[in-house]
Amino acid sequence: MKEGLNIMDKIMYGILKTTGICPIMVAPEVDFAADAAHALAEGGLPVCEVLLHRDESSLNRIKKIATDAPEVIVGAGSVISIRDAEEAIDAGARFFVAPGLVPEVVEFALKKNIPILPGCVTASDISIALNYGISILKFFPIYQLGGADILAQYHGGPFGKVEWVVTGGLNGKNFLPFAGIDYVLASGGDWMFAENNAANEKNYEMIVKNTRRTINDVLEVRRVK
Repeated sequence: MKEGLNIMDKIMYGILKTTGICPIMVAPEVDFAADAAHALAEGGLPVCEVLLHRDESSLNRIKKIATDAPEVIVGAGSVISIRDAEEAIDAGARFFVAPGLVPEVVEFALKKNIPILPGCVTASDISIALNYGISILKFFPIYQLGGADILAQYHGGPFGKVEWVVTGGLNGKNFLPFAGIDYVLASGGDWMFAENNAANEKNYEMIVKNTRRTINDVLEVRRVK
């Protein structure tokens, strides 16, 4: 890991750097959450962000994965308040992802030594994050706010040390242009679960297959780069 990056777990950083993908769990029923996480790990991606605020089961999904799929590094997404952060920690979350930069949430995470990816899309947001010592940042929604072009402007300007996790409407095809960009750490999305209706049908093997295929797609993009 580069010197000066934030407190992201080195194992998690290595997984994201190697695969270029951060799975996001939105849908599966709570009783399938751990199995879905196991499938990610079997497919080569033992990291999972579970979105909060989508339904009342989000925290239970985190708890189920933390308890029954301990090989998976599970985190909470859409963290927008200290209450969210506290509840996520209690459920077993090991990292936070936030849609924006809320100073009190960032400070809470740093105090608790919990890695946080704050959403930063303006020069002001990025500057604030860097002053907190955080240089791995989320960009959401990526295509709607400029895609690879805006990241290139930031990288070629004053923010060359930032690495990005990009999200927002990404699927198994449209994320691939980011896979070959050195300063994009990973792309986040739920296509491993959504493709072929894998999660809704509780199709464990399909999630494994989707995950392996998308990792292979990243490796192919990087090979021909």
